[in-house]
Amino acid sequence: MDRKKRFIQTAVVVFAAFLIVGTVAANLSKSHGQDGWQLYFSQLGEALNQKDFARESYFFYVLRLRLTETAALWLLSMTAFGAVSLWAALAWLGFACGVRISLGTMVFGRSGILYFLCSIFPQAVFYVPAVLLLGIRGFQIYSFMKNQKSWGQYRRIRMGKDMLLLIILLLCLLPGIICECYINPLLLRVFF
Repeated sequence: MDRKKRFIQTAVVVFAAFLIVGTVAANLSKSHGQDGWQLYFSQLGEALNQKDFARESYFFYVLRLRLTETAALWLLSMTAFGAVSLWAALAWLGFACGVRISLGTMVFGRSGILYFLCSIFPQAVFYVPAVLLLGIRGFQIYSFMKNQKSWGQYRRIRMGKDMLLLIILLLCLLPGIICECYINPLLLRVFF
């Protein structure tokens, strides 16, 4: 139990550290980044207000993007770079959150935090368990291979469980993708 607690504490520290790095990076690029983000937010608002917003093509775009990210992490977790790739993904999530919160606040003021929450809330309920499952699986592979050093032995012991975990992971991702494509635009339209 001590290893799991230490792992969770380390994950929180990595996420928080890169959240701060992302916030600092966004604030250092304030003069250049704010103009680009104002343009992005205004274009996003115009797209959401259009009646012919192509939700189906956006759905397939997000589906392809999320499945590609998940497949890359899933496959990388089975290599020697598995632990590094999972820590890098967690660091990237922290950095991206810091940048989005900071730039959203620069553009919208206090309501920038509401913008950030509206842009992540519905799908985060499904994405967070998916990321946790992916991370736990990756670190289990890393620990197993570190102790056993036999891919054939891993396949015999864990491959059936991995397939079940992949199905659960996909069942977590699909509702998140639906929320990201269909509920997020409605929330952003209501508040912005």
